[in-house]
Amino acid sequence: MGNDEPVAVKFKAETLETEGKEGDLTASIQRYFHTSTFSDLTIVTSDQRFEVHKLIVCGQSGYFSNLFKHNWKEVTDNAIRLEEDDPRAVEAMIHFLYGFNYDSSGSDRGRTSPMLFNVNVYQTGDKYDIPKLKEQAKEKFAVALKNCWEMDDFPVAIERAYSTTVASDRGLRDLLVDTCLEHIDKLLGNDDFKRVLRETLDFAADLVQKRDYQSGRTTYRCPDCSEDWSVVCSTTVAYCPLCGYRATWSRHVKNNT
Repeated sequence: MGNDEPVAVKFKAETLETEGKEGDLTASIQRYFHTSTFSDLTIVTSDQRFEVHKLIVCGQSGYFSNLFKHNWKEVTDNAIRLEEDDPRAVEAMIHFLYGFNYDSSGSDRGRTSPMLFNVNVYQTGDKYDIPKLKEQAKEKFAVALKNCWEMDDFPVAIERAYSTTVASDRGLRDLLVDTCLEHIDKLLGNDDFKRVLRETLDFAADLVQKRDYQSGRTTYRCPDCSEDWSVVCSTTVAYCPLCGYRATWSRHVKNNT
């Protein structure tokens, strides 16, 4: 085998432990992740070969299911070549399909920023029609944003999220806009962030629209149920709309923009 050929992966990863109990469907599926027994499909990336099972892969992906239903040319000898995709995102996708909680930083073969990595996984879930993978990537992306918005690659994450999603897909876009508005004063001192504002017009438009929507609204935190809620400034407030608690709400303003 030449040095540039994909490495065959037969799922002997010691770091991925079976999470379900003996006899559970999830545990049974996860055990097959660690072996090529009954494998009937190969997924090839730029640096790895995954021996997988059609039932598990096609049963969760509309894209892969259609490949075999309609005998598309992308399938040859029960092999699917995904060499143009991010190999770490494909690896995370396969981990997910077998019931594992994928590592947000990618595998040891290629570590990357958690923000950028989860954008790539989200895009992979969208491309291969795996809605649940998109949901998990969105959740992990939200956690990464809270911890990493001050990092140098935050502007890059904005660019990538907007370039790999359509305008109607709000999963990552709304998270980015909300994070930016929360920290806008500090971000406006970042030259790379300002460059993204100039060059990524959809992002700039979303930011302005959301900021205009928030303008003139008052957000309160209820001292009884601890939930936040907001109203336009002209609204007379007597009771918490969530729990019915009555208070002098001017004492409980969270912010006023």
